[in-house]
Amino acid sequence: EVGWKIIDDAVQIRGGRGYETAHSLEARGERPIPVERAMRDFRINRIFEGSSEIMHLFIAREAVDKHLEVAGVLLDPRKGVGAKLAAIPKVIGFYATWYPRLWFGWSHWPRYNGFGPLATHLRYVERATRKLARQVFHGMLRYQAKLERKQAFMFRLVDIGAELFAMAATISRAKKDAQDGHTNAIRLADLFCRNARRRIDRLFEDLWDNDDDFKYRIAKSVMENEYTWVEDGIVGMYEKPGKTPSPSQPEPAEMEPLTH
Repeated sequence: EVGWKIIDDAVQIRGGRGYETAHSLEARGERPIPVERAMRDFRINRIFEGSSEIMHLFIAREAVDKHLEVAGVLLDPRKGVGAKLAAIPKVIGFYATWYPRLWFGWSHWPRYNGFGPLATHLRYVERATRKLARQVFHGMLRYQAKLERKQAFMFRLVDIGAELFAMAATISRAKKDAQDGHTNAIRLADLFCRNARRRIDRLFEDLWDNDDDFKYRIAKSVMENEYTWVEDGIVGMYEKPGKTPSPSQPEPAEMEPLTH
C-alpha cells in the first residue's frame, strides 16, 4: 500500500510526463522514465493473492487467536452454560497475569538509550504495543462474538500494528546506517516516526469515536437501491433501459454501457 502511494506521488510529481508512456517520451527526445508502466504493474500488489482488505482480516484474526483459544467458549453462543462455567477458571488464570502486564511496564528513560535520539520513539512503540494489546482485549469484551463483523474496528487495529512495526524497522535500519557513516539517516527516521506517531494516535482515537455504525446503515441502504437516483446522468455514458431522455437533451444516437 505504501509502495502504491509512492508511485502515485511519482506520477503527480512528474505531471503529464508521469502519465505518458516511456516509448512516447523517448520518441519526443525525453528521458524515458517508465512511471506510467510502474503504476500499471504495481497496482496488482493490492489485490494479488488476496486484497488488502482480506489481508487485514487475516492479520486481525492472528491478533485475536490467543483470546479465542483462552476465552472462545465464553464468546460462543452455541456453548451451553455448563461448558462456559467450566472454562471460567482457565480464563481467570490467564488474564489475571496477562492483563496487568499490559499496564505496568517501564518504557521511559533510560530504556533503549543505545538508540540515541531515536530512543524516545522506541519507548513510544513499546507503550503503544501494550496499549494495542489492551484495545484488542477491550474490543472482545465489548463486541464478543460480534467482533468478527466489526471490520472497521479490526482494520484500525491492524493499521496500528503495521505502523508500529514500520517504526521499529525504520529505527533499526537507521541505527545500522548511522553506524556505517550515514549519520543523516537518524533525521530521516526521526521524521518518519513523528508522522507515524500522529497516524497511530489518530487511529487509537478512531477505535472508539467513529461513524462506523452510521456508515454501515448507509451502506445497507445503498445495497437496497435507495440511492440509485444518484447515478442519473453520471458522465452521460450510460443510459438506463427504458429511460426517456430529458427534453433539454438530444437523444443520443448510440449509448453503450461503460463496461463495453
